[in-house]
Amino acid sequence: MDTLRKQKRKLKKQIRAASSEETNGLLVIWRQLKARHSALSRAESARKKRSQRRKNQERFIRDPFQFARQLFQQPKSGTLTVEREELETHLKKTYSDPTREIPLEETTGLVWPAAPGMKFDSKPPSLQEVIAVVSKARAKSAPGPNEVP
Repeated sequence: MDTLRKQKRKLKKQIRAASSEETNGLLVIWRQLKARHSALSRAESARKKRSQRRKNQERFIRDPFQFARQLFQQPKSGTLTVEREELETHLKKTYSDPTREIPLEETTGLVWPAAPGMKFDSKPPSLQEVIAVVSKARAKSAPGPNEVP
């Protein structure tokens, strides 16, 4: 890829210095070099992606919880270079509410929902309900003699 890049640069200089008859032929050569360079770049990018995917799979198989933790954990960088008083005043100004203790006024126009027509059933599910739910569950395997996969 480096040699192709150098050849392209060299050819660009030749195109600028060439006469109008030679320019067309040099442009054809330059486009061919560009196509080869693009193809090599795509191949190199695909190779790097495959390598990275393989490494990620190995890390996941080794310790899935650590892998997931590293995925969502933000990197810690930098140092805090601010005075404590300035930081506290900024946080107080940003995250405090001076009208917190004042009660809210009555809002007109709010509609209260009607009372439920039926009481909530708080008893545990019956055996028949459990069997019905379990038999409908799909676990991507054939059910056994008790119809539970």
